[in-house]
Amino acid sequence: MRSVVLTLVVSLTWATTMADDTEKQLSAEIQAFLNTYAEVYNRQDYATLLTMWDQSNPDPIYMAEEINPPMHGWSVLKAYFNPKPGVQVLDGIWNEYTDVRAHYLSDDLAVATYKLTYHIKVKRTKAMSGWDRVLAVFRKHDGEWKLTAYAEAPMSPLTMVRKMMENAVPEEFDEHLKKQHE
Repeated sequence: MRSVVLTLVVSLTWATTMADDTEKQLSAEIQAFLNTYAEVYNRQDYATLLTMWDQSNPDPIYMAEEINPPMHGWSVLKAYFNPKPGVQVLDGIWNEYTDVRAHYLSDDLAVATYKLTYHIKVKRTKAMSGWDRVLAVFRKHDGEWKLTAYAEAPMSPLTMVRKMMENAVPEEFDEHLKKQHE
């Protein structure tokens, strides 16, 4: 009986390690995709950006926090990325994607969560910065990952304000507190 239990424990440990390694590799692949996606997005090259979406999917989904309802289909997605053809509506954008965690849904389908940090300046407005949690679905097509669905999931206003206040505390404050309690 002990040998059966030991074999089971070793097998489960090995399977968990293999799954962890597989998901780490997948997360690294998705991070690499997102690094390229950010480079393309940040230079506002929307024609190239759209090629990073799964063109075989007839109904891509894009849920931006600032647009309601969620966008379904290519015509709406193309209009979102190029609202006024020939006219640049942004002075600039800087997206960064971090904290990627991904897992396979099937051999060619993966879901990932990650953090989007953005800095954006729409023409004739002040620049803004923020962050969102993102949930996205990727399909591997011809050996490359492509987006097929994307949803920004901002935190509630109370949670975001609390996080903003926490992030505003200078790093030196902990040292200041230690000195006060000596």
